[in-house]
Amino acid sequence: MGIGALLMISCICQAEERNRILEVGIAVTDITPKEPVWLAGYAARDQPSTGIDTPLKIQAVAFRDGGNENPVVLASLDNCEVDRQFMIPVNKAVEARWNLRMGRLIVVSSHTHGGPVLKSALLGMYQISEDKREGIHQYTQFLQERIVETVGAALTDLRPAKLYYGKGRAFFAMNRRVYKESGMAFGENPDGPVDWDVPVLKITSTTGDIRAVLFGYACHATSMSSGNADFYKLSGGYMAYARSFIEETMQTEALFLTGMGADSNPSPRGSLKHSKRHGLQLAGAVVGVLNRPMKKITGPMSFAFREVPLDLESPPSKTELAEDAQNENPHIRNRARKYLDQLKQTHRIQTEVPLPISILGFGEDLSIVLMAGEVVVDYSLQIKRMFKGQTPWTVGYAYEIPCYIPSNRLLKEGGYEAESSLVYYGIYGPFAGRIQDSIMKTVADLFEEVRN
Repeated sequence: MGIGALLMISCICQAEERNRILEVGIAVTDITPKEPVWLAGYAARDQPSTGIDTPLKIQAVAFRDGGNENPVVLASLDNCEVDRQFMIPVNKAVEARWNLRMGRLIVVSSHTHGGPVLKSALLGMYQISEDKREGIHQYTQFLQERIVETVGAALTDLRPAKLYYGKGRAFFAMNRRVYKESGMAFGENPDGPVDWDVPVLKITSTTGDIRAVLFGYACHATSMSSGNADFYKLSGGYMAYARSFIEETMQTEALFLTGMGADSNPSPRGSLKHSKRHGLQLAGAVVGVLNRPMKKITGPMSFAFREVPLDLESPPSKTELAEDAQNENPHIRNRARKYLDQLKQTHRIQTEVPLPISILGFGEDLSIVLMAGEVVVDYSLQIKRMFKGQTPWTVGYAYEIPCYIPSNRLLKEGGYEAESSLVYYGIYGPFAGRIQDSIMKTVADLFEEVRN
């Protein structure tokens, strides 16, 4: 081979290497309400917040490789959850302003049970009179605007970066499904499945200065429960305490990505004292990973997104809806009226739940699997078994929260996650068939797509 040909190959390789340089942008916005607000997560609350325990944030991290003009933005949000109605104007705004295509903005709700109620998400769960909902509407619009602004700031901040991955463990997550003769109940099941992994991603500048840390855990943010003064305080939960501890120790921004642990609760639990304790344990696991050698991420960035429809059982009849609309239980009443309104407006009744799923991959070095809904731990454990070679990091509560996403096992067993929780989401169920099979086939297809 001639010298000219060798020089040409060398130039091509150098150009490809330059195009593969990963760029990362980071932005943070305070979203703490300045006035008392109604808090999401518990139906038992009957008054607005009475104080602030921790500030609330929206944190965005944008990823783009040098040869791709289509970035992906992960936004860590201190709130119980967002729904599709909330996200529609947000997605339209970021697409119009920054050409961010469908699926490439991924809002991951922390699922704190100490954040503000939003205009549409789970609103039927709370008994709030119409005259007291104006503050909810105002905060909802404020939050939508702040998310759009923060995404833009992260995209503006894009610059070359390096990534490093590691994994620790924290042991306070406890499966909450207890088997009784009368059926499934809440409690502590030490023999039930849990996911104790603490994935950690360190983002540095090209010179090695740490810019941010991403970390995750699969557990409900219910360290605090009713019956104490803390019940009405704004709080980001154990993840906000963990974030604060990490930021103080490492002098960098820390972003939490909620795992697939919708059927796990912290143990022990009851007050903000327990929330601090769990946050400290989680932060210790993260800092422990950061203080050890971590795997450098060298694989090229790739992204794949799909939406899988999950079928519901036969919809209710108009007679059943009319009867439920007069039910003494306000949650049953609200659900029926929602269906009747839908029937009147569209002449259709909801028969399926669309579920967004995506994978943000970096070769075989790391694959972040992101799924909408309150995803139970069976999915995380199966994904980690089936795709171990792709180093999966499983994230739930992504994009939007249509309802709980039960596994085949939970559908068979019944209980809160599979059945009774649907009334709060305004859905008649349960899900039909073996939805786990449909979801896992979609996940497998997405892995194939990012590999190719």
